[in-house]
Amino acid sequence: MSAIVEKNLPHTSAKISFTDSYPAMQPTAGNLKLLKILNAVSNDLDQGEVQAYDPGKRGAADTSFVANYVDCLDGLGTMGKGAHTPKESLDLTTFEALTKRTALLLYRLIQN
Repeated sequence: MSAIVEKNLPHTSAKISFTDSYPAMQPTAGNLKLLKILNAVSNDLDQGEVQAYDPGKRGAADTSFVANYVDCLDGLGTMGKGAHTPKESLDLTTFEALTKRTALLLYRLIQN
């Protein structure tokens, strides 16, 4: 991309810059409402309480870019270790339970 920017047309100029980070997904009233519904689903399935993580300690999530505009959650997938690193691994024993939880969450959201 930098090479393309350097080859701009005559009598023009261009520059490109990058910020190497994902924004933390800040809590909002709508996101906390979704979390409350997810927590109820988790408890109904005897999977235990679901709590929000500290935004500064969360992994990267695409939802972080739209969280100020639309209610959303992240972290609904499988559990594991080493998120977003070469040492990332998944705990496949959590896959079925978390899939059920997400499916029931979606079902309850479309019923409202």
